[in-house]
Amino acid sequence: MGVVIGVLAVLAGLAGTGVHAVNAAAGRTAGPSFWLMEAAAAIAYGLVCLLLRSAGARRIQAVLGAIALTQGLALLGSEVGALASDDWATWIGAWLWAPGYVAIAVLLPVLLPDGRPRSRAALALNAAAVAVITIMWALTPYNSQDFPEALRGARHPLAVAAVGEPVAGAIAGVLLLAAVVVGLAALVVRWRQAADLERQQLKWVLVGYACTLVLFGVARLLPAGITGATAALAMLPLPIAIGIAVMRHGLWNVDVVISRAIVYGVLSTVVVGLYAGTVWLAGDRLGATMGTPILATTVVALAALPLRSWLQRHVNRLVHGDVDEPYAVLARLGARLAAATTPDDLSERVLPSVLEQVARSLGVQRATIVLRDGSVTSYGEGSGSGTTVDLEYGGERFGQLTVARSTTFDGHEIRALGELATQAAVAAHTVLLAREAQRSREAVVVAREEERRRLRRDLHDGVGPSLAALALHVETARDLASNDPEAARRLLDRLVPRLNAAVADVRALVHELRPPMLDELGLTAAVRELGDRLSTGATKVCVSADEIAGLPAAVEVAAYHIAGEAIGNAVRHAGAGAVAVRVCDGDGYVRIEVVDDGHGLPDQLRPGVGTSSMRERAEELGGHLVIDSGPSGTTVTAMLPRGTS
Repeated sequence: MGVVIGVLAVLAGLAGTGVHAVNAAAGRTAGPSFWLMEAAAAIAYGLVCLLLRSAGARRIQAVLGAIALTQGLALLGSEVGALASDDWATWIGAWLWAPGYVAIAVLLPVLLPDGRPRSRAALALNAAAVAVITIMWALTPYNSQDFPEALRGARHPLAVAAVGEPVAGAIAGVLLLAAVVVGLAALVVRWRQAADLERQQLKWVLVGYACTLVLFGVARLLPAGITGATAALAMLPLPIAIGIAVMRHGLWNVDVVISRAIVYGVLSTVVVGLYAGTVWLAGDRLGATMGTPILATTVVALAALPLRSWLQRHVNRLVHGDVDEPYAVLARLGARLAAATTPDDLSERVLPSVLEQVARSLGVQRATIVLRDGSVTSYGEGSGSGTTVDLEYGGERFGQLTVARSTTFDGHEIRALGELATQAAVAAHTVLLAREAQRSREAVVVAREEERRRLRRDLHDGVGPSLAALALHVETARDLASNDPEAARRLLDRLVPRLNAAVADVRALVHELRPPMLDELGLTAAVRELGDRLSTGATKVCVSADEIAGLPAAVEVAAYHIAGEAIGNAVRHAGAGAVAVRVCDGDGYVRIEVVDDGHGLPDQLRPGVGTSSMRERAEELGGHLVIDSGPSGTTVTAMLPRGTS
């Protein structure tokens, strides 16, 4: 509703200006004229009214819209009355300016900045002042008004002579002065009691209001010829001050102000040009008649709405980013993710890029992502209330996105933030996967080097010295063989067990690298042999294994160890009477399934070394392990991708 009133006020001001131009060209104007004051008030306060959208500005928006509309209609009434010699139109123009003029001086300071008065008594007094002065101006005869020469020849349809008496004027003057003092005091007190941001907002409002009062007073003292221009100038400080409070200190909704200021600034320029062009083109044919401004107003009204919609869409992209078009934002974020090819690119460029897009789309001062691994990525600076949303993907939480600015978010922006958070969750998930992959590669390198170190130590400290000692004894036996064959034979007899022990140490090292059964028998037979070896009198292990050719060595080793660990757990810990082992090939995976009929796992299970080892062996190859346990037994299922050999 406030926007509609603002549009009507601006259109009324423009239309009145156009009719005034027609009257001036025809010599139908009389001085002093206050058309410029009314036009300035209608347009300035109307534009401020159009700038406001947030729920907290609804009340003050209504007051600003009423001020603008009454000024615009007063101008239009005066000019139409002069053009058509209409007494009622002239009468409307003669008094309708008063409520807006007085409201600027006495009502706005009580209501600014949020439309809620601190004192109901002050509001009642100042509202009464507006009402009384408005009624008096509506009933005062033209010859008793300040500038009767401007209305010479017009007939007042509702004149009341008593209202024009000096006593009534004195009462109205005292009431107006009291209301101005109360309004100024209310604004000063509110400014002194405010803190931080509100104090900065009210500082500008107070300065603008003080300038307005000074110009009002100066206009009353100046000669009649220039008082109208000074009164018009008085209509500008307070709207300008409100604009500064909005732009610099976040009064109401700064992003909306910027957007709508651009929209309605361009729209006003186009409308004025269109109106003037229509008057100029139609003036020759219709002449200085009522038809020219009516036609121009009709053309402007038909063009204004579609032009405003088009401007709003494009200015939203300029000011807000794409908060009104979240799909465009999501598309760009998706393209940015697709363009990342390396882990470094993902970690160092994707998240900052995502945060930059979020900040620009929502017009926030700062955006921060905190991932679940504790890493923090931020974009922008500044303080303000923060809104935090979880980053969830695939039912799992990967971090939090926090955006902050000095003003609150409306419902539309909260929904847009949710859409952006969904896409940011994909980015967070991708970055965490990249970091996990990097850590896994580093862990593989570390594990490989540790294994090499262990092998070197075992060979150097165990097998190496044993073989060196054996070599010395063999040399000694060789030297004794020619002179003392019996001593050489006894020495060699002592060396045989030691040689066998060295061979056993070497085999142990080899077995740790890869079970020899795999090389000797293959995976299928090795698992069958494993089942036979682990069977006991109380537990029978039955193995069903397919022949699977071409498996990579890593998959064979992982399958063998997982099957061995699962069978061993069932035999030793489950109290099972039967264990069924199944190894098969399907859909690019090797499936290892071990089912026992034991008592199952305890409810409060703490995974041991064996369970963790099985899971790690599966996951490091890109597979997964599932353990399903119940009162009737346990099923261990591992899925290992076949890969290429």
